[in-house]
Amino acid sequence: MTLPVRQLPRNLPPAIAAAIFDFDETMIDLEDQHAIADSELCRVMGSDYMEMPESFRFSSGRRIVDNIRDLRTFFGWREDEKTLFRIRQQLFEASCASSDLALMPGVAPVVRQLHAAGLRLAIASSAVRGAIETILLRFDLLDCFELIVDGGEVEHGKPHPEAFEVTARRLNVAPAECLVFEDSGVGVAATRAAGMLCIAVRNPAARQKQDLGGADLVIESFEELDVDGIARRVTSRPNGRSTPPKGG
Repeated sequence: MTLPVRQLPRNLPPAIAAAIFDFDETMIDLEDQHAIADSELCRVMGSDYMEMPESFRFSSGRRIVDNIRDLRTFFGWREDEKTLFRIRQQLFEASCASSDLALMPGVAPVVRQLHAAGLRLAIASSAVRGAIETILLRFDLLDCFELIVDGGEVEHGKPHPEAFEVTARRLNVAPAECLVFEDSGVGVAATRAAGMLCIAVRNPAARQKQDLGGADLVIESFEELDVDGIARRVTSRPNGRSTPPKGG
């Protein structure tokens, strides 16, 4: 079923230099894989994941390192965070590798169309760079993104705006010329705090309903996005090409 294209927000910048995507639950639904990794980490450590409160188990948009820190504190684990992070990431990657993953509806054509229109694309995510790159490569989208900023490259997770501020700075673009796609309430708050325009894409499978009221536009799917309307406002960039993803 084809969804009707939604009108873009009136405050859309007249010149758009970059589009920044959140990753988990915005481009691809990985809530099950993250839950499995957390649960398996608890099992390895001799703990019961279901003892964690729902506010933790159903949360969205947090850095992996922050989740590990909370698990370690709650259960009183003595292993250091670095070791726990390594174990948890191995479990997450194994879950992804054995899962029949699918991108969110419409996200692949939107990414390719915006890239073809000359828009600089980046990812600012609380996830881990290696996993992001592996999944993007799996769906032949890695070359579309000029920059990836992951949760390990910032000191503060969302709703702090640091991830978006770092992304804009590394792209050398003004925050006011950045368009952000997010799915979570903390991501929307971070976008607004960074001075960027936000289009929220609702995740229908989210375990916890997200407050997206702060977004400039809320759509149910990327299939509703007026890609042509955005493309008409894209500013030119040197050589009209992006470079491979890099840290800085």
